[in-house]
This record gives sequence, C-alpha cells and structure tokens, in this order.
Amino acid sequence: MKVVHFFIYVFSVFVYLTVGSLLMIVALRIVSMEDVFMAVREFYGGFWNSFQTFLVGFLFICVGLAFAKLLIARARSEDALVYQSDMGRITVSFTAIEDIARKALKKFLVVKDCKVKTNLRDSELEIILRLTIWSTLNIPDLLRDVQEEVRQKVIRVLGMEYPLEIKTEVIRVEEHKVEEEVTIRPSKVVSS
Repeated sequence: MKVVHFFIYVFSVFVYLTVGSLLMIVALRIVSMEDVFMAVREFYGGFWNSFQTFLVGFLFICVGLAFAKLLIARARSEDALVYQSDMGRITVSFTAIEDIARKALKKFLVVKDCKVKTNLRDSELEIILRLTIWSTLNIPDLLRDVQEEVRQKVIRVLGMEYPLEIKTEVIRVEEHKVEEEVTIRPSKVVSS
C-alpha cells in the first residue's frame, strides 16, 4: 500500500505544479486561455493522437510505479538491520548502530570529531568511521584500538553475532592547541 501512497503524493505534486504553472502563464498573458483551449481541441481532434497519448500516459504510470516500488524497497532494506536471534527476529535501525559507535568513541580523548555511516552489504554490516584526531598518538595503533572498541560495543549492546566490518578513515589530523593560562588575581577586600 505504501507504493500507492507514494505515487499519489508524487502525482498530486505534479498536478499542483502543472495547474499553478498554467494559471501563472494565463495571468501573465503569455498565452491566452482561448489558445490553451484551441490546443486541447486540436489534441482531441483525431483518434491517433488520443491513442498515442494514452500509450505514453500508461507507460509513464508503469515506470512511475516501478520506480516508487524500487525506492521503497531500497529504503526499507537500508534503514535497519534485521537478523534472527535465539529470542526471535530483531530489527535495529542504522541510526541506533551509529549512536552506539559514537558512544564507544567517547572513550578516546584523541578523537576530536567523528562521522559515522552504516551500510549493509552482502549480509555484512559495514560501519565507516571518519575521524578527526589530535596528532599526539601513533595513528595505526589508535585506529586498531578504535575498531576493536566499536566492535566490542556493538556486539555487547546488540547481543548479536552478525558479520561486522569496521572501516576507519582519518580525514584530518589537528594540532592540539594549549590555551594560555589565565591567572586569577585575588580581589582586594575592602573593610568598612
């Protein structure tokens, strides 16, 4: 039923855009209403023109429905991870998995910023971590520790034995700036 609803929404948007454009064209006097009616009459004048228009319209509807079904099927498969456990079928959204990965990265103080993206490829969960780090540590060791921590956290929180691949990319290495120390001077006490 979602495919039909999606197609109705798209169709209604196109109808409003078409009618609105037609009204603006008439209001700006680009084309008069009589010219519009004349073009429609010529269009309906012959059987062959009507038949061609019917076939093109039917083709557009079929392609539109197929496209809507494809979009909805792809959106469903990419929105969540569905797997079977001992307790039954479990569905976990990718947003939840990305939140778990971000929480695991809070342990590492050298990670300044992280962007997490989750994909499902060939029955394998892929988590891509794009990191901005401070330049104080050995990067390969840090990335290995980050991957292991995220892997353990995802497995521990979700309680799953699902195939999991974690990729890390360092997009920026920044120098840690030490802020100037602010000296606090004691205030003078005024006695009365």
